[in-house]
Amino acid sequence: MRTIWKVVSAGLVGAACSAANADGGSPGGGAAPGSGGSGGGAAAGGGSSGGGGASASGGMGALGGGGVLTTDGGGGECTDVVDVVFVLDVSSSMNFVLNALRQGIAGVVTAANQLAPDARFGLVAYVDNEELDESGPLEGGRVHTSATTLSAAFTYYETNFTNPNRNPGDGLTGPTTQNPICEENALDGLYTAATAFPWRPNATKVIIVATDDTFLQAPDNYGDKDGDGDWDDLSYPKEGNYPAKHSLADTVAALVAQRIRVFAFTRLVAPGPFSLTKCGTGRRWPWTSISDGWSTGWQGQAPIPLATQGRNYDLEAVRTGALSLATTIEEVVVESYCNPPVY
Repeated sequence: MRTIWKVVSAGLVGAACSAANADGGSPGGGAAPGSGGSGGGAAAGGGSSGGGGASASGGMGALGGGGVLTTDGGGGECTDVVDVVFVLDVSSSMNFVLNALRQGIAGVVTAANQLAPDARFGLVAYVDNEELDESGPLEGGRVHTSATTLSAAFTYYETNFTNPNRNPGDGLTGPTTQNPICEENALDGLYTAATAFPWRPNATKVIIVATDDTFLQAPDNYGDKDGDGDWDDLSYPKEGNYPAKHSLADTVAALVAQRIRVFAFTRLVAPGPFSLTKCGTGRRWPWTSISDGWSTGWQGQAPIPLATQGRNYDLEAVRTGALSLATTIEEVVVESYCNPPVY
């Protein structure tokens, strides 16, 4: 029997992650746990990843001692390829994430290809609706293989959707400032990634999510800012018809069926009342619910990273520079390689 020994940095997988709060209640649950990250620097309740000081939570255990012993799950040599899809909130507050990815994507692509040649990448951009990017060279544009085309895609969405506050699913001619509530449509973005990206059956499958808010689920509507069942209010911010297509349970089921691990970068706590990063429109859920579905439960259901045996990281630490987005993505891809979730 042959096995693979992947050598990684000593702190990368030193602590197994404890479970995030999955009790949820309504959305709004308790404080985000800070257990089980990787890399240097202390974090409340556990480790941190890449650059120190940022807490992480989730359900992914790992071996300690500076390496991960991996096989194909059946005792033979692991021959996985690597598939990674980015599911990115491209609303007007998320420029810093797109900038960080542009700066660091070359390292992510290199790290993935060092695990196995022919690493493949995809991108789903979302606000109140979603779009699977088709600017890559393979599979009708759905697959990227280089940092060059991924970087160009990040720039495209920032220029045409983040900056004018336009929904990706509306295309380049869609209305601007059409985003009447703070919550964003992560569920449909994740469902599209799970079902429309051409995942390879022999791949280690990873989704990277970045968002600064929680979400609604079907049959709710992101264009209904006051929750009155219609979307005809044209006062600023104007309403529009942006129905959620999937529930949290449907989305998690699609991710589990593909054996995808989800690693998320999200807010752990609400911004302060005078924060310049605070969403300026109305909300459907209270500010205390901002972490729900990511590091705390959502209406009694487990957070998505926990449900898929991934992990959640502090987005604010990325914003302040305390956590390297690209380095952390490299680490979780290495950690996931030939280590599929077991349900």
